[in-house]
Amino acid sequence: MEFIFKLDEIENAAKNFSVLTSAYKVFAFSGELGAGKTTFINAVCRQLGVKEVVTSPTYNIIQEYHFEKTNFLYHIDMYRIKNVEDAVEAGVEDCLFGDKICLVEWPEKAISLFPPDTVFTSLQPLSPNTRKLIVQLPQ
Repeated sequence: MEFIFKLDEIENAAKNFSVLTSAYKVFAFSGELGAGKTTFINAVCRQLGVKEVVTSPTYNIIQEYHFEKTNFLYHIDMYRIKNVEDAVEAGVEDCLFGDKICLVEWPEKAISLFPPDTVFTSLQPLSPNTRKLIVQLPQ
């Protein structure tokens, strides 16, 4: 499935994405640097009820964001991960196979770690203010 949206329509795109993928908990976001992965994840987090400011966890790799009263999700950025061993040492595997929502940027850095029920996405810039989100649901 594909979504094409302008950046000023990102909240609606995130809402549609959230409805489509509500049965899943692990999401892998691919796309070139600057494609808008963190921006889209930020909008998805708002749809889930996260009130905190969502930023890219590039340096700490895993960030926890709270929503509802007692729930939280993981935002993982594997840009600085070199291989699967680095990802395991950072705790990525524990997050992916836990019971919380995981929103992961740069999954290709350790693709073999992802569970079979992962929703894989690709975010592509079509113009300075238009994006295409391709969503691949698990079989």
